[in-house]
Amino acid sequence: MSSFRRPQTIRTRLPGSRKRGRWKEGEPDQDKTILASVQPAKTGDYDQLQANPEGRRVRAAVRIYTSEVLDVAGQDWTNGDRLVWGAGPVEGEYLLVGVAPWQSGVIPHYRYLAVLLATSEMH
Repeated sequence: MSSFRRPQTIRTRLPGSRKRGRWKEGEPDQDKTILASVQPAKTGDYDQLQANPEGRRVRAAVRIYTSEVLDVAGQDWTNGDRLVWGAGPVEGEYLLVGVAPWQSGVIPHYRYLAVLLATSEMH
């Protein structure tokens, strides 16, 4: 699996906080480069994402395979690392919204699910 991994840019954020009862996203932190394989999400991934109570419309999603530990967005899709992807059918920033560890002992890695952010959400 590692031979399929390529350098990918991950945009990190500082921790967010509540101010007067409202969530304020953390400010952008330094980008980092990881080795990962990025693939389009499968139909079942989209079915799972559409069921989220936030009511967001998912235009595009990808799966990210890597041995790096990344921050996944909270239940309401706040704070969380973002993949800056310039390939595939839709380029842009993808927010990590789910993770599945695959620690089999052969090739341990994580499978992340990330959704494309709207231009207005990329601050």
